[in-house]
Amino acid sequence: MKIKFLLSLFLLCIVSNFAYSQVAAAIKEDKVYTKPPAYDSTKTLEEQYKEENQYQFIGLQLTLPPVINPEIGPIVFSKKNPAFEKGGNYIITDILKGNILEELKQKKIINLCGYQFKDLSSILWQEMIIHVVFILRDNNRHDTLNNEPLYWIVGERKFAPYCSSYFNSFISTPYFEKQKQLFQNQPVIRLNDKSKWLCKEVTLLKSKGSNNQDSMYDVFCLLTNSKGVKLQLKPPSEKYRSFITEKQYIWLDHANRNEKEQLIKEENERVEKHKTECVSKFGQRKGVMVAQGKIEPGMTPEMCEVAWGMPWDITKTKTSSATKEVWFYNWKYKLHFENKILVKVTQ
Repeated sequence: MKIKFLLSLFLLCIVSNFAYSQVAAAIKEDKVYTKPPAYDSTKTLEEQYKEENQYQFIGLQLTLPPVINPEIGPIVFSKKNPAFEKGGNYIITDILKGNILEELKQKKIINLCGYQFKDLSSILWQEMIIHVVFILRDNNRHDTLNNEPLYWIVGERKFAPYCSSYFNSFISTPYFEKQKQLFQNQPVIRLNDKSKWLCKEVTLLKSKGSNNQDSMYDVFCLLTNSKGVKLQLKPPSEKYRSFITEKQYIWLDHANRNEKEQLIKEENERVEKHKTECVSKFGQRKGVMVAQGKIEPGMTPEMCEVAWGMPWDITKTKTSSATKEVWFYNWKYKLHFENKILVKVTQ
């Protein structure tokens, strides 16, 4: 009986060591990764777009209002998707680089919108400055048969008329939702005359000054005052600030040193509380890392979710020896898990 027990214990040690060696072998690196900068939902895509940081938009949710005139734009290509002109919800899955026109030709795609740019060999394309091509996925369709990617070309003509597919053909959904949260049903102050207004609604309307037939929309705040006068104004931005909320105005006009110090104190307390909770849950070393938005191979999915937030997409595969997941984040980061352990991070 004793011999059987010792033999079982020996076999258990071998199996445990083998399992540990498999996990250790799967963890291919020990580098620490800091949470990538997120898209700022208080700003428009135009305010944040730069060629060197365009990959921040990977995973960004977009809203497309119904297309008014497919002859004009936006400029979008695909293999199929007949419902595109009705508008809908999309997500940026990648960005096309390199010889863009040649790549589009090779994909044998068709023009869904912006028909004046239908022929990829026409002189019109020689007159275009292409800023970026976003690859989009229809969020309402998750089957590959009916969900061919869309290629949204953002550019402008070098010569008049400057008709093109501008950024706000598609509206950033987080930006739209954030403006609702900030301003809808809020009392506001117009800065030019300090008058009081109420923001009744935040909605999508045709851009001011745009062609009646194009599909250029913007986010607008619909304001009304006590006299029943109505205004349509864009939400405040870094370059355009015609009004602010009444709370913001009071703060800017009357805030004193003690109030500001109190805000700083509350923020520091929030950070410290989050750190304490992470350490309590994940241990001292990993808890501090998670609280700082840092991850490393060997962490669990829960640790990564707390540190980086939920990914915009997850793929799962299962083999006889392992369950694998890939989590997709902006900046083209991918987190690779095997049997619920982070084994590597790629970009």
